[in-house]
Amino acid sequence: MCAAIKQAKQVKPLWYGGRWSKYKYGEAWQIDYITLPQTRQGKRYVLTMVEATTGWLETYPVPHATARNTILGLEKQVLWRHGTPERIESDNGTHFKNSLINTWAREHGIEWVYHIPYHAPAAGKVERHNALLKTQLKALGGGSFKNWEQHLAKATWLVNTQGSTNRAGPAQAEPLHTIDGDKVPVVHARGLCHPQVRSGPFRFAGQQVTTDDSLTPRSSSRSVSDS
Repeated sequence: MCAAIKQAKQVKPLWYGGRWSKYKYGEAWQIDYITLPQTRQGKRYVLTMVEATTGWLETYPVPHATARNTILGLEKQVLWRHGTPERIESDNGTHFKNSLINTWAREHGIEWVYHIPYHAPAAGKVERHNALLKTQLKALGGGSFKNWEQHLAKATWLVNTQGSTNRAGPAQAEPLHTIDGDKVPVVHARGLCHPQVRSGPFRFAGQQVTTDDSLTPRSSSRSVSDS
């Protein structure tokens, strides 16, 4: 067994043995990239982000799978909408495993955990959502990925509402709350709500936010421009 696998096995993914159950909504995510045909706008990749306790999917299209675009996607789709997570899991790709990601995660107090190499179950949650997303995109494109970027928002919503044939989507089981025009799950009914995600009006980073307000990052957070 190589040293990398031995080291990775010391910190198993949070879905092993139900360890994710200790996290509240929005505190733990698993992320990945999928590759699609390049659009006229130059987009070729989608950053997929899956919330651990509900399976809620967020997506972010980018031209390149880079550390900077990873951070930008996480800030826009996760931190500003669901609160700052405690833990993020990913594979060992260079767009995830690098000094820029390490610095950003440390500044935000996020534990970044890398999957066990060549061990598919470690990324099971996000891989399952990747497959569901591709299925929806292909269906919306009439059997191909044509105009996939135009269909991405709807495909993401379909994954969250319909799920699969043997698993309900998170929106079917969880209360929803509108944030900046979009509906996201809020599990406050079971006492699992993340401190920064509450039924509105609520406070985000010390500022009251209503259903019509946009979320802005904490002043201490450092944004990264798209590339």
